[in-house]
Amino acid sequence: MLNIENLKCGFGKHEILHGINLTIPKGQITAIVGQSGCGKTTFLKTLNRMVEEEGGYLSGTITLEGTDIKSLPKEKLRRRIGMVFQQPIAFPHSIEKNLSYVLKYHGVRNKKEIAEKITESLQKAKLYDEVKDQLKKSALKLSGGQKQRLAIARSLCAGPEILLLDEPCSALDMKNTIAIEETLLELKDQYTFVIVTHNLAQAKRIADQVIFMDQGKVLEVTEKEQFFANPASEPAKEQIQYM
Repeated sequence: MLNIENLKCGFGKHEILHGINLTIPKGQITAIVGQSGCGKTTFLKTLNRMVEEEGGYLSGTITLEGTDIKSLPKEKLRRRIGMVFQQPIAFPHSIEKNLSYVLKYHGVRNKKEIAEKITESLQKAKLYDEVKDQLKKSALKLSGGQKQRLAIARSLCAGPEILLLDEPCSALDMKNTIAIEETLLELKDQYTFVIVTHNLAQAKRIADQVIFMDQGKVLEVTEKEQFFANPASEPAKEQIQYM
């Protein structure tokens, strides 16, 4: 679905990503793992060109279903490739408004359609039953796990084909982590997920494909079973903890 060829990225004279070549398949969960500072999050942000807004540069080619993403207006690209950040963002408005503004931004004006899409996205994010009677209340009152699922629901409102997730469970307890993992597993027949995680146990539980990065390079792209069959097959792998 996403094809990356000779991708390089950096800030000023400091190059962070060094000639990455790989394919991210459709309808799967791809986990990106590696030591802190190896370029995982930067790579994730190149996939919807967010890194450019932070002052970074890109070279090489990223194609989405055969279309160079540089040829897509950013609004259209971000609708097709959504992103959920490590720290969940809940705007200081009602739960309902946190979702409806995305729909209105993308041209949905009918109140009935907005209500239906809000319900649908919350159900997909496994949050609807918990908040269905609180939609008019402030989203700031939600727990950390609920805010993260709200962020996922908000991204799903835009109707993306791909959802990028940067360490979405790093600040959550195991109960909320499992809830989010179950959500991704249930939705992967409808969406493609790319998740950055420091937690190899999480990658082992949910990933179909694992990308192993070190010092701005991709050292391995393989199916999960093969990756975990020989965890120390590369010297760099010995630097990360297998849980």
